[in-house]
Formats: sequence, C-alpha cells, structure tokens
Amino acid sequence: MKKYLLVFICLLTFISYFLNAQAVSIIYFNDAHEIAPVIDDLGERGGVARLKTIVDSVKKDNPNTIVVFGGDCAGGTLFGALYHGLPQIKAFNKIPVDLASFGQHDFDFGVENNLRLITNSQFEWITSNLVYDDGSSYAGLERYKILSLAGIKIGFLGLTDAMETTRNAEDVCQLDLINAAEQVLELIEKDNPDVIIAITQTNFVTNKDLLEKFPKINAILTEELSETITEISYIGDRPIISPCGNIGSVARLDINRESGSFSSFVTAYPIDASVKSDSDMHVFEKKYQQELEEKLKEELSYLKSPLIAGITTDHASRWKETNIGNLLTDSYREYFGADIAILNGGGIRSDAEEGSFSTKDALAIIPFGNCICMIELSGEDFLTLLEHGASAVEEKAGRFLQISGAKYSYNPNRDPYERILQVEVGNEPLDVNRVYSVALPDYILRGGDGFKFEKDIKVLVSENAAPKDIEVLIKYLKDRENIQPSLERRITVAEGKD
Repeated sequence: MKKYLLVFICLLTFISYFLNAQAVSIIYFNDAHEIAPVIDDLGERGGVARLKTIVDSVKKDNPNTIVVFGGDCAGGTLFGALYHGLPQIKAFNKIPVDLASFGQHDFDFGVENNLRLITNSQFEWITSNLVYDDGSSYAGLERYKILSLAGIKIGFLGLTDAMETTRNAEDVCQLDLINAAEQVLELIEKDNPDVIIAITQTNFVTNKDLLEKFPKINAILTEELSETITEISYIGDRPIISPCGNIGSVARLDINRESGSFSSFVTAYPIDASVKSDSDMHVFEKKYQQELEEKLKEELSYLKSPLIAGITTDHASRWKETNIGNLLTDSYREYFGADIAILNGGGIRSDAEEGSFSTKDALAIIPFGNCICMIELSGEDFLTLLEHGASAVEEKAGRFLQISGAKYSYNPNRDPYERILQVEVGNEPLDVNRVYSVALPDYILRGGDGFKFEKDIKVLVSENAAPKDIEVLIKYLKDRENIQPSLERRITVAEGKD
C-alpha cells in the first residue's frame, strides 16, 4: 500500500510539474512617466522598486514569465521633462523587461532622443505601424516578435496611436492600426504561433475593432484608462487589459496549455504602499529624487491663490477657462507683445498650491519642452482654430484652447465645427478680414492635436528662434513678486441647444 501511495505522490508531483511547464505568465505595465512613487490626492502608487518586487514574486511563482512594457516613458511629467526617459530605461534593464512597444509620449523629445532610449535598452522594442517616409520600419525594428517558453509560442505585435499629439516626430509616420495589424498578422501566422497578443496604445473602440476584425488576436495589452482602476474588458473570451497609469498597477496574464487547447486567466496587482520596495531599486529611485530636488529648488514667485487645471477632477482646462490657462497664455502673449496667445488645454499637466512657486512647480505644469512661436492669422483662420479646439469637448480632448488677449463663447451641444458663438479680440468683435499676431506652442503649429494651417502661413518667430515655454513662464514670474491669476470670463460655455 505504501508503495502505491509513493507512486501516486510521485505521479502527482510529475503532473504538477508538467502543468506548470505548460504555462506562461505575462507581466504587463505601461505609462511609466515616473520612476519613484506618485503621491497626490488620488493616493500613493507606482515606483520601479515596487514593480521589481512584484516581477520577482511572479517569476518565483512561475519562472516562465515575460515582462512587457506598453509604452510612454519619456514626456508628460516633470521627471520626463528633465530626464527624457533615460532613467526609466535604466530601471527597466534592472527589472528586467523583455519586450516593449511605443506610446506617443516616447517621442516627446524628438526622434534622436527616442533612438537614444532604444540604444540604451537591454530589451527589444517592436513596432508594427511606425515607419519612415520610405515605408521602412522605424529604427529598423522588427514588426513583430515571437517568444517561446514552456512549449508555448507567443506572437506579439505593437501598435501606436495618436502620434499627432506628440512633438518632434515628423520623420516618423503612423500607419493605420487596422491595416497595419492585418499585414503583420499575415507575417506572424507564418510562424505558427499558439497565441497572438497585441500591445497597443489606443482607445477602447479601436481595441474592440481589432478583436472583432481579427479573431486570431487572443488578447490586447493596452494603455491606461484610469490612474486608480485597472480596466479589464472582454470581447467574447478575449481580454482587453489596461493597468493603472503611472505604474499604479501591473496586469498578469497566464496562458495555459491544457489537453491541447489554451486558456488564459487575468489578474492585477496594485503597486501601492502595501508592496515592499526592492532595496537596490529603492536606492536607484532615491538617487534621482535627491538629484531632482537639488535642481528645482529655485523660487520663482509667490502664488497668492492656487492654480487649478482640474488634473485629477474635471479636466477643466480641456473644456473651460482656468486661471492656470490664463497665466500661461498671458506669459506667452506678453513675451512677444502678440495680439493673442493660445495653448492647448492638454498641454497643462499639473495644478499648483498656494505659496512659494519654484522651477519644479513650473516644469510640472508644462513638462513637454515646447517652443513658443508667433504667427500671423486672419480673423477667419483664427475662428477655424477655435472651432477645432472646441470640436471634441465632450471627450475632454486636449485640443481645447486656453486664451489670452481674446474672449470666446461656445455651445458644446451644437455640432462640431459649429460651436463657436462669439469672439472678441482686445474687447472688439473679431474681424474676419483682419490679420492678428498669435503666440502659440510649436506643438500646435506643427499640427499637434489635429490643428491645420495653410502652407503659406506667415511665421513671425519660428521654432529655430523661439524660446522654450518654461523660459517664457519663468521670465513672466520673475518679473512679478506675487501671482494671483483669476477667471475673467475669457471663455464662456453656453447652455442649451441654440
């Protein structure tokens, strides 16, 4: 009897080992604008030291683990503005990451900087839809990747959307995601993968379309939809997985082979104060935190009231006038003596508390390193600009325009491009035939957020001669001992349908 029991126990051990050997775990995270934990009114979350702890724990549970980064590690925050993504790459090498795809913010500091990030990566990047003008794959990268672990062959493709919302990526073309996926899937299928996973930086509708059009895609790992909630949706039995922003969580996708077929299981791990930081990575975080503080201590002015952009509440700068939008556009207009200054609300990335206002605070608000240019626009063309800015307020789109030197009203209930009701410039009605000087970020001038300009537009101050937005703001602040920007009814939101 004991002999049979021993054989049975050995058999169970073998079966358990075999089943474990037939499972692959994929750890997925994205939106790594910071390497240290973020602490704000939404709580404490993130940090590469805690991420390392989770990754090590999963690998201990299942050595057959693939770590995937979904993009966005360069711009978008103060840390990104100063370091342009390189510390994140160093951290990813230590975790280590196995495979990465791009988010548009990985290009916020230009193609040359992005290529530097790739060069310093000890892991592979892929892109299925970013190409050069001649159609060749961006940076010579593979369009897909096949990884084989535990007898399971997994094909990955990487799709990046919204490249029009970044800057200095004019040498890179974004192919249509659906068309690119169709082409790349034909290539992947020649390698006979068991499972196909798409890594995407796009919206839910496009992800849903991908799964509906391509039944062979088994799962989608996508960008964050929330700072605090991990979103997992299903189209049939195929998941769309979206971890929290700022490494607020990581997702785990387990792929199992059972009786010749495959099944998957999704779970998520919060990256919060309950997770113990890896000691070596914690030292790495602290090094950069201390360096950051030393660089940014200089006081620029004193805020007599807080600056409110609605970053973690109603995203106010994306649909109505804000005092922070007034401050920024006032600084741009004053710098050039322009008739008008505008700024896309999506370019405002932080609020600021009342009190001492430092370089750190300024960079947190405008971290992208845009240049402030000046152009001439007819009143008619300026009206078109305002219409585009108000065309997607229901989506809280970043194209909404904060303004100085002018006022406008709009009705969000009217059809897009028919929403602007009234415009004044310098307390006078807009003259559609008059030419106005307009100060604006080069991001808008280059066509970011879908803005369009005539080819023969007169540029008074081009990007090559333009100051950085942070320089303009610092000058404005240093000229004033105290700052107390207020709401002045520069933008009025009408109610009703008419």
